[in-house]
Amino acid sequence: MGAGVWSAWSAPGLAVVPLCAAVVVYLRGWKRLRRVEPWRWSVVRPVCFVAGVALIGIALWSPLDALASRLLAAHMTQHMLLAMVAPPLLLLGWPFSPLLLGLPQWISRDLLGPLLGSPGLQRAARWLVHPPVAWIVAVVTGWVWHFPFAYEWALQSDRAHALEHACFLWSGVLFWWPVIEPWPWKGTWPRWSMAFYLLTADVANTLVAAILAFAPGAIYGVYRDTAPAMGVDALVDQQRAAAIMWLPGSLLYLVPAVVIIVHALSRKRPRVALSLPVVGQARRAPWDATRVPLLGALLRSANGRLAVRFVMLGLAVLVVLDGLLGPRDAATNIAGTWPWTHWRGMAAVGMVVAGNLACLGCPLIAPRTLLRRWITPTRRWPSWLRTKWIAAVAVLAWLVAYEAFGWWDSPLLTAGLIIGLLVMATVVDLLFEGAAFCQWMCPIGQWNMVMSVASPTQVTIRDPQVCERCTTQDCLRGGPQGPGCGTSLFLPRKVGALDCTACMDCVTACPHDNAGVLLKVPFMELQSEASRSVIGRWIERADLAALLLVLACGALVNAALMTEPIVAGIGSWQPLPWRGATVALIALLAMLAVALPVFVAAIAGAWLRGETLGHRLARMAFDLLPIGVGMWLVHFGFHLVTGWSSALPPLQRAARDGVALDLGEPAWAANCCAQVPQWLLPVMLCVLGVALLVSLQLSWNRAARVDASGAQRSSRVLVRWLPDALVALIWWALAAWIVLQPMQMRGLLS
Repeated sequence: MGAGVWSAWSAPGLAVVPLCAAVVVYLRGWKRLRRVEPWRWSVVRPVCFVAGVALIGIALWSPLDALASRLLAAHMTQHMLLAMVAPPLLLLGWPFSPLLLGLPQWISRDLLGPLLGSPGLQRAARWLVHPPVAWIVAVVTGWVWHFPFAYEWALQSDRAHALEHACFLWSGVLFWWPVIEPWPWKGTWPRWSMAFYLLTADVANTLVAAILAFAPGAIYGVYRDTAPAMGVDALVDQQRAAAIMWLPGSLLYLVPAVVIIVHALSRKRPRVALSLPVVGQARRAPWDATRVPLLGALLRSANGRLAVRFVMLGLAVLVVLDGLLGPRDAATNIAGTWPWTHWRGMAAVGMVVAGNLACLGCPLIAPRTLLRRWITPTRRWPSWLRTKWIAAVAVLAWLVAYEAFGWWDSPLLTAGLIIGLLVMATVVDLLFEGAAFCQWMCPIGQWNMVMSVASPTQVTIRDPQVCERCTTQDCLRGGPQGPGCGTSLFLPRKVGALDCTACMDCVTACPHDNAGVLLKVPFMELQSEASRSVIGRWIERADLAALLLVLACGALVNAALMTEPIVAGIGSWQPLPWRGATVALIALLAMLAVALPVFVAAIAGAWLRGETLGHRLARMAFDLLPIGVGMWLVHFGFHLVTGWSSALPPLQRAARDGVALDLGEPAWAANCCAQVPQWLLPVMLCVLGVALLVSLQLSWNRAARVDASGAQRSSRVLVRWLPDALVALIWWALAAWIVLQPMQMRGLLS
């Protein structure tokens, strides 16, 4: 039966003739238009149109159509060709003028002219291709035809099958119309809005794919018999269809979204001279978190911030005590749940939403802050150690050790880690001036600062003119109101959060009340290559580039090593000796594998752009960082959402065992049966999609910069951009594969 299906070509003449006639008419009209306007009617137009027509024929009459009645994956491919590939190709051919001009004059002028020119038809057409209407029609069409009753009806009835194909094709044409804007039609919505139009459609498409991917059994009964006859399990066939719908489908939405954003941001706009007087006009003060009632007072107060750190220190002591004295089972111990499930997730979400809150309330610096009132450090951190190499090595060592020793599964190791970090931070910062441990050593602090680049807030100045008149520079050196910046950041030259622990000492120290927590554009600090305080010119900082690459690659590797396929593979080596060393080697090799495309693309990019390999690697590290931040966010956010209820039972058990305090009977079911809400996967994929767009935009802007020779041609910019874009797409595809896999629920009961 398989051989017969693969050779089943069915091309009914009544359907083929109109398509062939449309191609002939189009080419005839295109030739006429090209003679008049060759710059507008390039060869690309007929190529796109003919390709769209050919794909319709392939979808309807090739062996794919015969396979569609037996395999869900084939049927899904057919739907995608009809709804997501053929329509944009047809519209890229700008078909309307060529088709009208290619028809005999009596048809186009006398028959179609009055019809197409009627106001009622034009109003109806404008309404149908209005973005909200087109979006709803396309999304509802995709959802309705994937309901089991509609889907199986289409497989059982030829007329229903034809109706289904027509719905997908024409809803696809409506959907892609405002995106393509086929000439001479011009949309009324701004072009950048089409990127969000596509992203929201991608989310809707992902919801259907997620339902198919994670269903416990085959949803469509007809494939339970036909798929095994083709040698494929029905559930496996359904999961393949989900993968086809999601991965290529997302690319078909995201790539045009990237192109639209790039064109919108790259378009040169004429400068507009202001003719209205600006003297005397009221200037609206920027939003500042330090001006918010209660919160602002806490942020500005050194004692208030210290109190927050001691509260966090008290919680850390609770974690350590239970880790040392409580049960060894991680799921029943506070040290096995709070740090790995709750603190990491809340820190990731908090830093992306509101900046580096984790460092502001860090319990590790609470003892040294208090002890420095009696102990004054006298040493300066050695200049040859003022790099990020120690931090980069510490982060890499931590990622490897976390996997090799199963840190999340050992409350004792967790307690030892907290004690070690607390002692090290206290000793280093009591010996050396400033915040040497935070700035140059702490792996957690580096992760915090990197995550904060995605935040819409930053510690900065309000008015540069006030800083220009300042002679004391208390924000840097310290003054009567408090100590200055421990990381030696000069606030007027500070850019972003990559070296800022958000300790807020500069806000307290400023005698002019000119420092605060203001709004910024997330990730935009990665774009500027200007010299910045402490960091200097970051393209010259190989240590900083290495740290960012380790953190970005580590985001992907750390999450990938929790997926069911990799966990099962490593678990099969359980009887082997030196398992910890083996897992450590696997983690290191995985880091190298993820970084390999970066080095390959950097070599190609350095040759294409005529820059040094070191500069190219540094720029790629900055441009790819959003994908790493997105992966950390969705990874830790996944554990926070699914394991949220696991925080209370260990606390109830610890209170009962430790101080005989009855907080209720622990509901251990919350620590063994994590529920994944249906909305979580689409949100995770949306976050990764936005991270990809940001990364592609950063790399495009860098490729499009004008050099000393003058303006660059678009083709040259595209060639320079492609290596970076390819790596971003590879990383995004890997991140997407990770979130689609069943994840190991670390810290929960088996």
